[in-house]
Amino acid sequence: TWVASTQSTWVVSTQSTWDYQRYMRGQLTRDKILKLFSSEGRLHQLEYSFKAISACGLTAVCLRGANSVVACVQKKVPDKLIDPATVTSVFRISDAINCVMLGNPSDGKYLLTRLRYYTDNFKYENGYDIPVHVLAQQLSGFLQLVSQAISYRTLCVSTMLISIDDEKGPQIFKIDPSGKCEGYKGCAAGAKEQEATTLLEKAFKKKTLAKGTFSDAEATETVIDALQNVIGSDFKPGDLEVTIATVEAPTFRMLTPAEVEKCLNVIADKSQPFLTLIHIIQQVQK
Repeated sequence: TWVASTQSTWVVSTQSTWDYQRYMRGQLTRDKILKLFSSEGRLHQLEYSFKAISACGLTAVCLRGANSVVACVQKKVPDKLIDPATVTSVFRISDAINCVMLGNPSDGKYLLTRLRYYTDNFKYENGYDIPVHVLAQQLSGFLQLVSQAISYRTLCVSTMLISIDDEKGPQIFKIDPSGKCEGYKGCAAGAKEQEATTLLEKAFKKKTLAKGTFSDAEATETVIDALQNVIGSDFKPGDLEVTIATVEAPTFRMLTPAEVEKCLNVIADKSQPFLTLIHIIQQVQK
């Protein structure tokens, strides 16, 4: 083991030395070296990882309600021969914690395994489930370390941890490839992150002015409506993954296609009140 470790360290050190020598000779630019800051104070490889997440073509939206937390993600099956049940961006970490991952699937699988290891190890050592903010901090620390180590490639995954905490209630934490970790009332990730974030801010501002909070149904409808607006097309029930947990039922569950279709119909009725009135009149006449 010591010999293998020594050889690995020598290879990494030698590769780093070669890269530096090539850079000094002008054969290698800053954006090709993993851990070297540019003259503008930027890490190009880290920026490329964010672009890779946006290039996945998916968008996810998470929202905290008064007594619930909801996540909604696009679902795209790349091939007709693939079983849709095996394609997902929502993963179970424990009974009380789920995560949404967008980006490189292989990197996401590695981080998912690490998250589950952190969860099981914490419960083994302490005798109770890990709080979601502790899990987020542990993942954040690991990703920040990866951004410094020359032997690691930056992981191209945006992770959102959602949970119903026993003390703090609904919780959302977002961790990006740089190791930045923050708690959110509502957040988005993926190709249309900025547009979805703007819509969530407007929804929160409207609720704040009305001095109200999101109910379970309103939170679900808000995330689906936000995702539908930023994509610019009407969804079918099979195009979305919606998971929800409440204070009364803290274990996450996926909404069935019938439940998703019901939410889509409610959203359509709210956005087209005139057509809804015509439909009611037609039904009365029949």
